[in-house]
Amino acid sequence: MKSFFHWIKDGIDFIYLDNSTKDQFDDYQMGWFQGVVQRAAANPEIKTVVVGMHAALPDSLAAGHSMSDTPIGAESGHRVYAALLSFREQTRKHVYILSSHSHFYMSGIFDSDYWRGHGGVLPGWIVGTAGAMRYGLPPTASRAKERREKTYGYVLGTVRPDGAIDFVFHEIKRGDIPDVVVRRFTPEFVDYCFEQNVDLKTFSTGAAK
Repeated sequence: MKSFFHWIKDGIDFIYLDNSTKDQFDDYQMGWFQGVVQRAAANPEIKTVVVGMHAALPDSLAAGHSMSDTPIGAESGHRVYAALLSFREQTRKHVYILSSHSHFYMSGIFDSDYWRGHGGVLPGWIVGTAGAMRYGLPPTASRAKERREKTYGYVLGTVRPDGAIDFVFHEIKRGDIPDVVVRRFTPEFVDYCFEQNVDLKTFSTGAAK
């Protein structure tokens, strides 16, 4: 069973890549990914490619906790990014990249000096706000389109007829938690999650470009 896969629905090719270990992306996964992208380019019914993964591709505005952390991660991540850039340029189809790993929310993460100087900027997000201990934002977070720390929430995508997708972050606040959940886990535990489940020092000095 492979830990990377894709599916096509309503003109969108959703691709999930596995980079949860330091040896990823390996040659086998890269070959598979390149085949999927090539078929998406040749398929006139596909308008959009959405690529998801655990750690963000290298040299983003949150490079200190991403595929930049290892040589193989940086090398193979650059190849994936370059392939998606080429796909967009050759087909004029939409490309979106989502990741988690870092426990905060940022959009526009590839608007970095590196990618401005190495081919171009693709739309990218880090959405690590599902419940783990929340981290501080990296030094270059001010350059991101959107950024939030010490928050929980999710991103909802709305697809337009032309295949473009509008992604909007929806914050989950303490008052949004149903009473049945609060009773099951106790008010003290729920309060802890919102008030104390945070480590803002973790990435306060993380490298970013």
